[in-house]
Amino acid sequence: MRNESQLKTIVERAYVERLNAWQTAAVRIKHWLTEQQKGLLKDKDISRLDVDGHRIKDAARTLAKLTEKTEDDPDLTITSTEDVEDQVRDIVGVKVLCKSPRDQSMMFAALRDPDQLGAFELIEWKDYTDPPKASGYRACHVILRIPSDQGPPVFAEIQVKTRLQDAWSELTHEDMYKPGAAMKPSKLHGEFARAMANMLATVDDMADTLAVELTALTNPEPVVELDELREQDTGIDVRVRATGPKYALAVDGSGRQGLIPAFAIRRLSGQKGTIKVNDFIHLDDRLRASVEEDSKGLYYIPLELPEH
Repeated sequence: MRNESQLKTIVERAYVERLNAWQTAAVRIKHWLTEQQKGLLKDKDISRLDVDGHRIKDAARTLAKLTEKTEDDPDLTITSTEDVEDQVRDIVGVKVLCKSPRDQSMMFAALRDPDQLGAFELIEWKDYTDPPKASGYRACHVILRIPSDQGPPVFAEIQVKTRLQDAWSELTHEDMYKPGAAMKPSKLHGEFARAMANMLATVDDMADTLAVELTALTNPEPVVELDELREQDTGIDVRVRATGPKYALAVDGSGRQGLIPAFAIRRLSGQKGTIKVNDFIHLDDRLRASVEEDSKGLYYIPLELPEH
């Protein structure tokens, strides 16, 4: 086993020799993840996934991790840059943030699908959501091996988190308690961190339930045929005050708000399959619409699409 001074020299050399390759790999992964995001969320709200930048692990953190490993395993020898990268496979890191656990599961599955990976190779994966780490940390991790034209392939870690799982790290100052960091967690810190993690996990689950409910609310089955609505001529004038891929919000002259669901726009457009409402309905558009109301909500069903 090398002493700490020798180990530090090896780590410093690795960062000199490989930093450009690591940075290039990180950019390549971010581009690939962005394409994955577009493919997974085709015709959906692309903000459900967010490729949130990349980082190269600080050399001091890498040294601390290697020191810990060599102390735990006296037979482990670190003599080269290749050894540094093989023992610390998360020097290159990229984070994907998701709106809810269902999107996290979707992204995590894609990262383990050989048909999606292309030239990248899946090395290992860990699901820290069920069960979470003892600290309360929740995330999904994937280690990929990325081909490089600047020498050997690069290992990279992709962390897939919900926004609340990521917020937990900030709220608990988790970064301050990692190996090689300044602080050691106290009993109080641990208890509070776990309690916060459990509360945020509950909110995540509630967000998933709400998302499913919202999908059902914004895609109701049409009750009356369009021609019949036009013949009845019971429409009112409404103004669009917000619009998105799945639905628009409109307000009538008395200030009542209603949803304009995707099925109503798809029916008027004549298109089949999934459509984006905001491709057809824009902010401040004025529409003639019939009114449908049930126990779940108030809907404005346009009788014609606006002319743009």
